[in-house]
Amino acid sequence: MDQLILEDSQYIKSELKESGAYTTLYCEAVDKLRKEIKDKKIEFFSLGGKSRELNDDLIWYEINSSKEVYSNYASISKATFYTSHYIGFYSTIINGKTIDIIIKPRFGNESGIFNYLLSYAYGVYLPKGTSSSKNEKTDNLWLLAILYKATFNKAITKSQIPKEYKKMQKNLHTFKGQLHISKHIEENLFDKSKFYCTYRKLTMDVTINQTIRYVYKLLKQKGFSSLFKDMGEYDQMLQSFGVQDKKIRLNDIQNIKYTKLNIYYKKLMELATLLLKNSSKSSDMNATNNESFAYFLDMAQLWEDYLLKVLQKNLPEYYIYSPNDKGGVALFEDGSRTIRPDIIIEKDGEVIAILDAKYKFYKQIGRIEKYGIGRDDLYQMTTYLYHYGKNDKEIVGLFISPVADIENNSKKLMSNKNHKIGVVNLNIDQFSEKKLGGSSNEAIKEEEKKFIEKIKKELQNDPI
Repeated sequence: MDQLILEDSQYIKSELKESGAYTTLYCEAVDKLRKEIKDKKIEFFSLGGKSRELNDDLIWYEINSSKEVYSNYASISKATFYTSHYIGFYSTIINGKTIDIIIKPRFGNESGIFNYLLSYAYGVYLPKGTSSSKNEKTDNLWLLAILYKATFNKAITKSQIPKEYKKMQKNLHTFKGQLHISKHIEENLFDKSKFYCTYRKLTMDVTINQTIRYVYKLLKQKGFSSLFKDMGEYDQMLQSFGVQDKKIRLNDIQNIKYTKLNIYYKKLMELATLLLKNSSKSSDMNATNNESFAYFLDMAQLWEDYLLKVLQKNLPEYYIYSPNDKGGVALFEDGSRTIRPDIIIEKDGEVIAILDAKYKFYKQIGRIEKYGIGRDDLYQMTTYLYHYGKNDKEIVGLFISPVADIENNSKKLMSNKNHKIGVVNLNIDQFSEKKLGGSSNEAIKEEEKKFIEKIKKELQNDPI
């Protein structure tokens, strides 16, 4: 097994690999991954309520050096690899060799920023050191394990323990439900004190709870005991409610029927499916097995969800929401085509700001190498302002990236002086090479305060 380990967003800072024969295998694995993404064979997990398609620009490469080995085959000795804003894992077989592609968060494993963003956005506690695993046997599982914990916490917070009515048949001393005539005659021909009854019983011994118990045990075996320490009490509670400790198969999860009572567990079961597939893949993968295993998480969505929570927590005097949660709004009268700003801020029923969370390296509105707002994003923001704004009312469109901004004052549009566009960033990139100290992460909290002050000034139309 060989691993190509990258970080997200390396379209700015690329990764040069010089590994002889393995560089060729890396490139072939990337080609295979991109094709499987196009064929929609790759899993993409979304923690939030928004559904986004996985694009094949997740990873790509440029060949720097190659040599012809045969008349129709070139061996790649040097290649530069690029990634976009996804993190995750891909494992496949190339020419009889197992190749793993691991894309980690660019906000390093040691800094704790990824843990902080995930905890803040989705309300999950993550012990120190869970942003990656130092054990290469579980390195492909660290992200899945973290996502599983986050989704589990969300499910049990928003919903009750899953339960359902199951059909029961028993020989009872008291009559219950309906009499099962044929079985009653068979069992009680000479015993008139019993009734063989068919009835429904409310039980927690259902597939969802059985899966939670099975995956908990599986993850402990994989070395994630510290991460799931607080799940031990929940597991014991399920056991006390009669939930079986049994092996779960993929078909069991696929056959779950979701209702309003258990719908919050659907994403948890999707993750459980990935964990079971990974476990199966790890044990079955060999040189003759050409199947792949993969999962990816959109860091751009995490950045957006984190910003939404920061704004809602620190600006209670405003109504702040994401129209994405409701599928966006129609652009045309007939309801066709929708627009979906990331975040909207209202005051007294009026939209006063549109925020576009950009997990990019945007530093200013004007073009400057790779750090200026892209033309398409700028035009999109103009459309948002036109749709939500009123000619006689002030409204501002703000781009927010996780890097230091060069200019954070908004500029008025030529066509309407009440419409402005600006850049107000929350710079967490500065902590990439540092380890955030203490559980309170005071450094990043201080940066959040500075960010909120800049947002307030824009909302109040004060010069920064």
